[in-house]
Amino acid sequence: MNNTPKPVVEESAEYDNYLDKTRRLEDEYSSSLTKFIHIEDALQDQTKTKKRTDNLVYVHFRNVDDLAEFCSMVGRIIHYKDKEIYYPVASATIFDVEESTLTNIDKNLLVSPKPKIIRSDPHAEWRKHWKHMPEFVQEENPPFRTVHVKIRTKEDYEKFGKCINQNINEETKAIWHPKLEITANRKLRWMDDSWTLPEHPMYIVSKGRHESMHTSRSLARMRIPHYIIIEPQDEENYEKALDEFDIRKYVTLIIAPFSNHGDGPGRARNFAWDHSISIGATSHWVFDDNISDFYRLHENKRIRFESGAGFKAMEDFVARYDNVYIAGPQYRFFIAPDQKYPPYVANTRIYSTLLIRNDCPHRWRGRYNEDTDICLRVLKDGHCTIQFNAFMQGKAATQTVKGGNTAEFYHSEMVEDGDEIKLGQYHEKGTINKSQMLVDMHPDVTRLVFRYGRWHHWVNYSPFKANKLKFKSDVNVAAGDNNYGMYLIENYGE
Repeated sequence: MNNTPKPVVEESAEYDNYLDKTRRLEDEYSSSLTKFIHIEDALQDQTKTKKRTDNLVYVHFRNVDDLAEFCSMVGRIIHYKDKEIYYPVASATIFDVEESTLTNIDKNLLVSPKPKIIRSDPHAEWRKHWKHMPEFVQEENPPFRTVHVKIRTKEDYEKFGKCINQNINEETKAIWHPKLEITANRKLRWMDDSWTLPEHPMYIVSKGRHESMHTSRSLARMRIPHYIIIEPQDEENYEKALDEFDIRKYVTLIIAPFSNHGDGPGRARNFAWDHSISIGATSHWVFDDNISDFYRLHENKRIRFESGAGFKAMEDFVARYDNVYIAGPQYRFFIAPDQKYPPYVANTRIYSTLLIRNDCPHRWRGRYNEDTDICLRVLKDGHCTIQFNAFMQGKAATQTVKGGNTAEFYHSEMVEDGDEIKLGQYHEKGTINKSQMLVDMHPDVTRLVFRYGRWHHWVNYSPFKANKLKFKSDVNVAAGDNNYGMYLIENYGE
């Protein structure tokens, strides 16, 4: 790939960071939902959040035998109507209570006599579209039961852990009983012998992350050639990293004509867009630089794919439609393997890994949340986005990987003298500007909320569910499955 002639690429427009609040509030897309519905009441309802409950551990059980064993260990019957229990049953500061074990438990007391309600599939529409695509089976497979265990003190956590033979502490939110052992999934991989390549060029926007290069290393394992957009001051470090990680064969570095501008990654993403047009591409992929792996969801398993076939399948699906301008995979941590999902969701935000049509009427803008903003503008035009659940990305959380925008503006703008910044931890105010900018740009569908110790934006995508996918006139989709040559191996790395 390094021998490919490098075209001369110029930025197509001056980048607008939208730091001017007046400009944000006067933007033509800041309140443009009149052609959809009035959603003020829906916004008020959906922004209400449940109060977070501390000192609570969710204990999941696979079957009645596991629950009966747990009851024996904690010394009480957990009737099928009981949703929660205290451990210990009473505070030792009030009562001198000792836990004891039980034997000969009547399992009928643990199981509800009422049959489970089988609900209809609210996403049945997907079956009309998911044809000639990789096989997708993802049915609900919930725990037999979940019991909420309330624990009062640190000492009670330790006592509870010893009682059930598990290591837990005040940070533990959920466990399985018996303990959920690591499965062989870590050695499972979806592969294809032909090493299928995506059709469209791939770009990673990276800054100061030559020591990790997670996304590039993942693509290189799949033997996928790709570009990395870097700034001039980072060139020497990235050149060395290509050899250190042995990925030079698959990487072409592109030096951006700017550096340390402080406007976020959107400007470099626009530059990647311009580059893809200059080489004749009709669409392009653009990635964050902190994605370690990519996954396929099927039969209640999230298994990595080490093949470009996953990207090719997403490209082919999107290419069927006239009005899909942005698509990409869901985050792995948002998909619970035991829950039911459709293979894709239309008309929502696409983050971190984006497949973008080059004739999209909008470009990147704004210092923060530029991915949500560009998706909202596409949706407000009446077009569509597609977020794939059948394919997922293993994305690191924002501000948890050294480099990128973490130090440049997530922290520096809001951190006061004497505040300590630790990698992997959010500063309480470090995302307030990030969230407020989006609220200013799209006040009709966004709200500023404080959750989990930091500021977030909340977006209501329900008005855009009316945007319908439109097949191209010449598309004739074959029936049946198309697994793109992917097959499952059980001993990856051996």
